[in-house]
Amino acid sequence: MIVLVIFISFVVLLITGIALYFFFYQAKGIVRIKRLLVVKETYATRIQGKKRLIVGGSDVLYSFDTAFLNEREELPHVNFGLNVGLGMQFILDTAMKNARSGDEIICCFAYSLYYRPNHDIFAYEYYRMYNRHKLKRFSLKEQAYYLFANVRLNFKFVEKKFDISECGSYQNIAFSDLDSSKNKPLRFPHHFEETEAIQALHRFVRMAKRKNINVKLTYPSTLGFDAYESSSYIADLKAYLESNFTVIGSPSDYFVPISEIANSVYHVNQIGQRKRTEKFLQELLDRKRVPL
Repeated sequence: MIVLVIFISFVVLLITGIALYFFFYQAKGIVRIKRLLVVKETYATRIQGKKRLIVGGSDVLYSFDTAFLNEREELPHVNFGLNVGLGMQFILDTAMKNARSGDEIICCFAYSLYYRPNHDIFAYEYYRMYNRHKLKRFSLKEQAYYLFANVRLNFKFVEKKFDISECGSYQNIAFSDLDSSKNKPLRFPHHFEETEAIQALHRFVRMAKRKNINVKLTYPSTLGFDAYESSSYIADLKAYLESNFTVIGSPSDYFVPISEIANSVYHVNQIGQRKRTEKFLQELLDRKRVPL
C-alpha cells in the first residue's frame, strides 16, 4: 500500500512538473533567439522600399556583416541568421513573413538543414513558449521527444553574448577558440535525397515568385577539410541545387582555414566574416554586370 502511494505521488509530481514546464518555463536559449528576431524584424520594418534578407542559421549571424554591406550597397541588407536547430521551415517562414514584393532573399543554409527534420527541436520549444497552436506541426511522438530533449538541453545551456548590429549581424568576434573535439569534418548522409526540408524550400521559392520576391541560394562558410573534396553528398547536393534554384558560388568557395574560425566549424571570426562579406559584395557586383 505504501509503495502504491509513493508511486502515485511520484506520477502526480511528474505530471505536475511537466505541466508547469510546458506552460510556464522560459528557456534562456529560446528567449535569446526571440531577442535576436526582434532586433532583425524591427530593422526590417523600418526599411522603406526594397531590401535584401540573408537568411539561415547561426552561421549567417557570424558570416555576413550586413552593417558593412549597408555602407557600400544602395539596397538595405538585414541579417536574418537565427539557429540551425529551428529547422528549415521556421527559417523560411520567418523570411517570408518579413519580405515584401520587390525584395531579394539570399538563403545560406548550413548543410544539415537540408537533411535534418523540417520542423526541428528548437522550433518545438519556440512554439511551446510563443505560438502553441503551431505545435500541431509535430506528431504527438515528436512533441514528447522534443519536450524532454529540450529539458536536457536547457540545463546545459550557457548563453554567449556578442555585439550585434542593428541590422542583425554579429560583430567584433575577435577570437579563435575551436574546441579540439569539434575540429573534425561534418558527417553527411551516405546518399542525397529530396527530404521534407528540401520540398519546403521548393514551396517557398514558388510562393516567393508569386509575390515578386527574388530568391537565390549560396553555401555556408565552414572549416575546410580534405574529406569534403570527395564527398558524394556535397557533390550531389550542389548538382541538385544548381538544377532547381539560382545558386551563387560553390561549396568549396567558402571552405575556410582554422585561423578564420571562432567557436564552431560553421562560425567564422571577424577575419572570416570580413572575407566572406567582401566576397559576397563582389558577387553582387559581378551579378549586376552579368545577371544570373
